[in-house]
Amino acid sequence: MMVTVVPHVDELKSDQLVHKTIVVIDIFRASSCIITALAHGAAFIRPAETVSEARKLAGKRLLTGGERYGKRLEGFDLGNSPSDYTSDKVNGRGIVMTTTNGTRALIKAGRGTHVLIGGFLNAAACALSTKNLHRDVLLLCAGTRGEFSLEDGVAAGCLLDRMQTLDPSVHCDDLGLALKNCYLSCRERLFETLSLSQSGQRLTGKGLQRDLRDCLQPDRYRLVPRWQEGKIVCE
Repeated sequence: MMVTVVPHVDELKSDQLVHKTIVVIDIFRASSCIITALAHGAAFIRPAETVSEARKLAGKRLLTGGERYGKRLEGFDLGNSPSDYTSDKVNGRGIVMTTTNGTRALIKAGRGTHVLIGGFLNAAACALSTKNLHRDVLLLCAGTRGEFSLEDGVAAGCLLDRMQTLDPSVHCDDLGLALKNCYLSCRERLFETLSLSQSGQRLTGKGLQRDLRDCLQPDRYRLVPRWQEGKIVCE
């Protein structure tokens, strides 16, 4: 198995989606919210690229969740903090989600055959799913507004570490190797390291340190969200 890393969504080329397992990573905070929502019983998440599209898709039946530039959207039921997606709010419900970076990456990756959502929260489970699919893997870091985000890259390194633990024959590109080594060097102090990233500093500045901690808990959940006909469901 060969693992390739794309540093942010604007670097993704359509031919990279062919015959691969795609893992979308947006640690702060779309991936983490999606994993948490499904772990707490949400029926599905439907990504929307724009706020108006999200409102239209939701209608009166579905919950709405998301943000723009880190701010909760007016009139939406849920924000973009994992702690918003508790069982009492989301169990059995469908959710339409739109975010600045993550949902755009999901929609772009959705043209692939096998699309998973990964992060620190489900790293081991996601690595096992990629192994069982028997395809080369593309780790797609969402990034932030067309730029690389450290937290997504370190999470890609974490996923790669889990993959190679399961199967030492897994190979990776140079970026993957660098990110794995970055993860190994900071895995005992993830919060301290990633709170210094640009995204981490923005969240801290908004008083959202809890979000950082909620997103940076390796292997908290055993589930793997996957793309299925325009929706994200539990694998």
